[in-house]
Amino acid sequence: MRWLLMALFTTAVAVAAVQNPSLPDGDGKALVTGSCAGCHDLNLITAKTSTRDEWAGIVDRMKSYGTALDAKQTTTVVDYLAKHFGPKGPAGAAPAAQDSAASDAAGKALMDGACASCHATDLITVKNATREEWQGIIDRMKTYGTAIDDKQTGILLDYLVKNYGPKGQAAATPAAGGPHPGKAMLDAFCANCHDLDIVSARTGSEAEWREVVERMNARGAGVADKDVPVMVDYLVKTYPNKK
Repeated sequence: MRWLLMALFTTAVAVAAVQNPSLPDGDGKALVTGSCAGCHDLNLITAKTSTRDEWAGIVDRMKSYGTALDAKQTTTVVDYLAKHFGPKGPAGAAPAAQDSAASDAAGKALMDGACASCHATDLITVKNATREEWQGIIDRMKTYGTAIDDKQTGILLDYLVKNYGPKGQAAATPAAGGPHPGKAMLDAFCANCHDLDIVSARTGSEAEWREVVERMNARGAGVADKDVPVMVDYLVKTYPNKK
């Protein structure tokens, strides 16, 4: 009987070792073990060889299922997985490409974590702002309580400028017969805090509407300086002074 119990115990240990193989040592190992092994076998990880972008997508998907990782922990986990379970040999990404992907992943994680916790990300994705404008917006958000340090600020700033920087001046000019770009700005920057009937109930001159937009910007609306004239133009044309 004793030999049977020992055999069963040995078999169970062997099965557990197959299901949860030992991970390579490194910063991130404990996070991967703790966050991942609670829901599935670790051989789902060790059997994969994925690029950094692919691992970042997988981690984001796991977070949507309930895996509790903050922005810093997410970067650590993605770094660990990309290092130990990334493409092998010449087919792997070049170091520069890996660094760029790492920066993008870290910037997106900061945007999703630090920014989306207070407002929808479409307030960001609808914008095309210069580096100075994004810096001003981040600084203003930090005064409202966004908790990111100087290093994270630089990462987030680089990400925003790269992905939501100026795309030329044509976008700010209404196309003939097309929708006025000021309408999308109004929906994105104003409707997040109040009903738009507060806007549609008003009328005003160009100076009056500009004063309203600048006052809302002072309260955190976040309309870029170059977009203010576009929004004011839409408001003046849509809700002009009634004579």
